[in-house]
Amino acid sequence: MKHAYLFAAIAAILVSCTAKNEPQKVQHQVTFNVATFYQTSEPMGSPRRAPQSTILDDENGTALTDLYIFDGTSQLAHQTNDQDDFGTVTLNLAHGQHSLSFILTRSTGISVSEGVMAFNSIRPTFGKVLALNVSASTPAQNLTLDRISGQLYITINDEFPAAANQIEFVLSNKYNQLNVANLLGVNGAEWSQKVSCTGKVGQSGVSYNFHTILPSLTDEYTADLTLNIYNSSSAVIYSVTIEDVRFASNTKTMISGNLFTSPSASVSVNTSWNTSIVGTW
Repeated sequence: MKHAYLFAAIAAILVSCTAKNEPQKVQHQVTFNVATFYQTSEPMGSPRRAPQSTILDDENGTALTDLYIFDGTSQLAHQTNDQDDFGTVTLNLAHGQHSLSFILTRSTGISVSEGVMAFNSIRPTFGKVLALNVSASTPAQNLTLDRISGQLYITINDEFPAAANQIEFVLSNKYNQLNVANLLGVNGAEWSQKVSCTGKVGQSGVSYNFHTILPSLTDEYTADLTLNIYNSSSAVIYSVTIEDVRFASNTKTMISGNLFTSPSASVSVNTSWNTSIVGTW
């Protein structure tokens, strides 16, 4: 029994020495200031100066609501816009190389699991992947995020008839999930949404828009778009399908045409984003 106690004591001493000799990971605090746009206030004609404050909203002035930071697929931070320091995050990062991804959005129904972010409804979304080698001298990082979502903008040129009760939008492939490590859409699937259109009866030039995540930040992908009009008895009374609609990151895909009368062609280009993808039916 005495020998057993002796061996146990020796083992404890060896474990203690090993723990003390293990190198500890050195960490450094890095502050990240995240923005989509910068706002300045100065007299006209005065010299340009550094931005004074940031605006965390989309191009229409609607506030973005959630900021996520990941190191690879590991979530480091999540801020919401009800926090006073929204957009400024200080992290303790181990010395060495990191691949940090920043996601800023006002999408709803967000969940994250095993490196994939899912959305119930996608809204304007901005992001950036930052390769950062952290050391004791790493300064604060000022980041401007880029729009990674695309938009489908549909305009129905002719007048909604009295029998129109609901309109349904069907995409043969839509990306509602995002790989947080590379900001690319994953797990594409057929998607549909049906909404009331009784308030549109008698109107022409009615527009609808939807946002999507892209499976590539540089290449286009295509999907078929179907528009269905239902009457009050839930029967389809008008329908049109546009094949191979093109989608791209940071780009508005603008589709227009007649739904209730003979199709007519129209072409438009929106230059405020990337060159638009234009289609007709």
